[in-house]
Formats: sequence, structure tokens, C-alpha cells
Amino acid sequence: MIIAFSATWCKDCAVNVPVLAVINEATGLEVRVFGGLKKDPLGQGQKWRIPPSPQEVETFNVDKIPLIVIVDREGREVGRIVETPAHQPTLEQELCEIIESRQ
Repeated sequence: MIIAFSATWCKDCAVNVPVLAVINEATGLEVRVFGGLKKDPLGQGQKWRIPPSPQEVETFNVDKIPLIVIVDREGREVGRIVETPAHQPTLEQELCEIIESRQ
């Protein structure tokens, strides 16, 4: 499963979400997108205002977005992409590398 955190004001998120939709459609891999993250400009202890930001931002320790977390069938995290792919030129290639390394 792929879990993504995004916001409408984030340009990188706007690029990634359609790519994740295509991956879901092409592979059947489950993709969940938690959108609507909002920064709390006055909050010192919490970066994201909750609500309306989803509670999952705490569960997955979301510090920067876009954040894409890959979990296995048991719900264990096997990889994450923070902001941009770190090792491959595209999001698709980075996701494939993470998934293939776990098989």
C-alpha cells in the first residue's frame, strides 16, 4: 500500500497525486491520499493544525510534504519518499526500487 500526505497549496503534491492515481490504476496497488494538510503558523509544538489535518500526520510523523510512505501487507513501513525521490529521477522509479527491494 502507498500512503501519501499532501496539501492543495503544495506544488510537488499536485504533481505526485496524479502519478499515484495512474500507479493505482495500472497496478492495482492500493493508494491512500491524506490531503488537506494545513500549517499552523502560530503553533510551536505542532507543525500541522489538527483538525483539519488528518490524525495520521502524527502516526506517520509527517514533518515535510509531500510524504509518500510504502507499507507491506502487515502494515509495516518499508520505505518513504520525503518531498522528492532521493535515488531515482522519477517518483515511479523510486517507488519501484523500494517495492522491488522488499521482494
